[in-house]
Amino acid sequence: MGSREFGGWTAAERERGGRGACVLRLPGVYVVDTECCTDHKGFIGPGYKTGHSVVLSRSGAYRWRQQGEESWMDATAGYVTHIGDEVFSAHPLGTGDRSTEIHLSADAFAEHFDGAAGRRRLVITGPTDLRHRALMAAVRRGTDGFELAERLHQLFDEVAASAGCGGYDGTPPLPARRVHQRLVADVCAALATGFLTGSLDELAARVGASPHHLSRVFRRVTGRTLTWYRNELRIRAVLQDIEDGRGGLRALSAAYEFADQAHLTRVMRRHTGEPPSVVRELLGVSVGVGVSADPGSGAGLGSGAGMK
Repeated sequence: MGSREFGGWTAAERERGGRGACVLRLPGVYVVDTECCTDHKGFIGPGYKTGHSVVLSRSGAYRWRQQGEESWMDATAGYVTHIGDEVFSAHPLGTGDRSTEIHLSADAFAEHFDGAAGRRRLVITGPTDLRHRALMAAVRRGTDGFELAERLHQLFDEVAASAGCGGYDGTPPLPARRVHQRLVADVCAALATGFLTGSLDELAARVGASPHHLSRVFRRVTGRTLTWYRNELRIRAVLQDIEDGRGGLRALSAAYEFADQAHLTRVMRRHTGEPPSVVRELLGVSVGVGVSADPGSGAGLGSGAGMK
């Protein structure tokens, strides 16, 4: 295939559905940094997984159906694949989601994930997300293999602990549950397309629900409050902007409608376990980087979606 470009993507990348690079290879494990360019709004598939993997999202959002269970994937989520899993994907927000795909041998997978719950979906906490991003930053810096291997196994332990967290149990959902799950998917999509700021009333109106009903259903389906989830997304967007050198803390505080820089610092510490100064160090970003950039341009979680 030639290298002609279509909107920044080559024809070969379009045919493959995106681009990726293997950034770390260890015995029984290899790590691929991916960015996807598919933009189909309805589900396509099925595809069938030929290996074991763990996929951790970093930005973007998309719909994912695996073994009959549908999920909304964004920077707070991920999934585990087993050999033979049937999967479908849809990208109603367009292209551009970024993720880390960690492929494991059967022995490596069994060591970490064979005892996990049957559900494949992962709920990625703030500290786990920061450990993930710090690992990728260490890979980019050229950290020695011993340290990278240890970091990776620590990440596996945290990810395995979250396997199957969130959502309803594995019983077939009742019609009401399907309606509730769809409402949650709609509000997640709204947050991913620019409603990280604004009021609860505005968000509820966007998805056609009352604020009370939306808040109650969201917590029932996900096990988390809508406020907590929205703050998770805002902090992930700030982390992506810090990684990309877009804006200092004062500008990011204003862009994501935190009360002030101190409020952003408190929320970041609550959701990642670390203050911004430590976060910058973990991500290999100097304090002066990006202070003059426009934080509103291409904010991490509003950038679209892609294929995994």
